[in-house]
Amino acid sequence: MTSLKSQLYISLVACIDMLWLLLCCVPHGAVAVAPGAVAVTPVVIVPGALGSHIEAKLSRESTAHWYCDKKADWYTLWLSIPMLLGPQLYCWADNFKMQFKDGVFSNTPGVETRAPGFGETHSIDYVDTTHLVSYMVNLVQGLMKIPGAKEGVTVRAAPYDFRYSPPSRETKDYFNRLQGLIEETYTLNNNSRVALVSHSLGSLISSTFLHTMSTEWKNKYLHSWSTLGGVLGGSMKVVKVLVSHGVLDGPDWLTNRLVHREVGRTIMGNYYMLPRSPIWGEDELLLQTPNRNYTMANLDQLFTDMGVESGVEMWNTVKNETYIGDPGVKTYCFNGRDIPTAKSFYYTDQSRFPDEIPQVVEGDGDGTVPRRSLKICHDWESTKEIYEYSGEDAGGHDKMLDNKELIARIVAIVSQASNEVF
Repeated sequence: MTSLKSQLYISLVACIDMLWLLLCCVPHGAVAVAPGAVAVTPVVIVPGALGSHIEAKLSRESTAHWYCDKKADWYTLWLSIPMLLGPQLYCWADNFKMQFKDGVFSNTPGVETRAPGFGETHSIDYVDTTHLVSYMVNLVQGLMKIPGAKEGVTVRAAPYDFRYSPPSRETKDYFNRLQGLIEETYTLNNNSRVALVSHSLGSLISSTFLHTMSTEWKNKYLHSWSTLGGVLGGSMKVVKVLVSHGVLDGPDWLTNRLVHREVGRTIMGNYYMLPRSPIWGEDELLLQTPNRNYTMANLDQLFTDMGVESGVEMWNTVKNETYIGDPGVKTYCFNGRDIPTAKSFYYTDQSRFPDEIPQVVEGDGDGTVPRRSLKICHDWESTKEIYEYSGEDAGGHDKMLDNKELIARIVAIVSQASNEVF
């Protein structure tokens, strides 16, 4: 019995010593990793346009209509589907639109906005608050199946107010927050480098962000970057958004597209996603009417002819603010192909321009982003793998986020040893 008691006492002391060692030496929030084991590679996701929720707080002196609220505490501005229906659409439009004054984009006076859920993933799972329109939910769930994964610790998101773009103060603030989130995620996960994953506009935002960071910072904090359907060189769809449609496609009786168009014409992020030179040639046809052809060379004239007086200045504010050169981070490029994608537009009735629905001349792409824009990342020295998916179901701009093979590849990338040297 004495020998057994001695053995129990020695074992108890050893356990206490081990517990003390863990409490003292493992950073708060980090996962203790046994010798020789592979730590979970943490992930930060940057969503695309329309992919973040936006909340608003109102303290307005006046509104567009008598039935619209002047005062309101924080509520969902994007996306609550009932707000887009009936008379409420006009209240939503009045609060969602931006103003442009003295070369600066800003909210409508009396409207304060924020993107909730920074560092978490719930606000990027679905586009809307009622969960009718899925977004990143399947990708997030796939990542959460990795052993050791934890929402808000190893799998995180960096939502943002997608109406803004560089060079706005709001985007500079977002870059600072994104840097802080990546550094915090690195620390929380036992100094494991972070895998950055982005989609659509999020890839253009991420590319520009990476250009602002030093090589030393990227080498220390980033494991890799996966860009999914990146609108790196711009998209022709945005031309139609500004000219005749707004952000929602659909029949007029349902979407009231001309109201959405007026909102879309004020949004900084839309001008940021317009086609760019030299990806598009100066004389390449973008849009045609019976009276005029519009190209990159006379894009200024298009803004004038469609009645957007400040369009030229808004375009000039953002057109040189992107960076799509080699990011200096190990990159995985995912995109769709072999899907009809707008190449140019033809408005047949000059008397109804720019209000009519145009005929679409189609080229190749993912249904939203032309292939030439998607392929920019194919030529980077830092790009290690290129994955292309043919057809709408596998490679559609948004449907690719539900592609099981794509999700499996992302999981495989972030399941690699976090201390892998680039």
